[in-house]
Amino acid sequence: MFADKEKCKRCGACAAECPYDLIVEDREGFPKLRFAAKKMCIACGHCVAVCPTGALSLPDLPVAPELTPEQCGVFGRDLRISPEQADQFLSGRRSIRSYKEKCIPESVVEELLDVAAFAPSAKNGQPAQWVVTRTPEATRRLAELTVEFMAINNVFPGVIKNWEKGFDKILHGAPHVALAHAPEDGFNPAEDCSLSAAYLELAAHSRGIGACWAGFLMEAAEGYHPIRERLGLPEGHGIYAALMLGYPKFKYKRIPRRRKVALKWLD
Repeated sequence: MFADKEKCKRCGACAAECPYDLIVEDREGFPKLRFAAKKMCIACGHCVAVCPTGALSLPDLPVAPELTPEQCGVFGRDLRISPEQADQFLSGRRSIRSYKEKCIPESVVEELLDVAAFAPSAKNGQPAQWVVTRTPEATRRLAELTVEFMAINNVFPGVIKNWEKGFDKILHGAPHVALAHAPEDGFNPAEDCSLSAAYLELAAHSRGIGACWAGFLMEAAEGYHPIRERLGLPEGHGIYAALMLGYPKFKYKRIPRRRKVALKWLD
């Protein structure tokens, strides 16, 4: 059963929110799935999530597992935040480059990745797969391999000199680094992984954990086989995001200014 007719109010929200127009009305005005749903449903769950009465359950389809209202998370009214709180949270995020010598519990990292899974992705493909270093030693080894890549290609001599002097300008002494990879032949792997990483960074920020994009490592991982081998990347996968993670050594007391947004209204 797709719709419980005793609960359904025939409001049409499910049909309006389906991204592929897979929901139509039956003769009584109740929602039903088109036959095309067997091939086209992307398991976004919008129909089940938007129903005000919990009347819909997505059946088990070849392209999507069963989804019931009971399996969905519930919005907690007491957890809603004001626009002012959201504005401060987002504008108060900083890229952190100084970290405490303290590891993040694995359970917390898993929580962050669970949140990152809710990032939008093309056709709800959720292609991002993650490699996360468990120890500072493993993280430092990736930084070391990145320096090797730079030396071989004769790039960023200043970063190499700092490394030789004991200063890590690659991963800044972060205890962990998280790398998102995905099949290169996907719909939009770079965008999807970047969005997932952005969600990860904001989820970390909410827990007092700092993050910063690891651009040097990303570049090296694409072109240096020892790093790809170390990461254990599947054939045909690309690295599309990398974030340092750790507890900030310093606390920011102020929010710096930003340039005025360039805006053009179109009528």
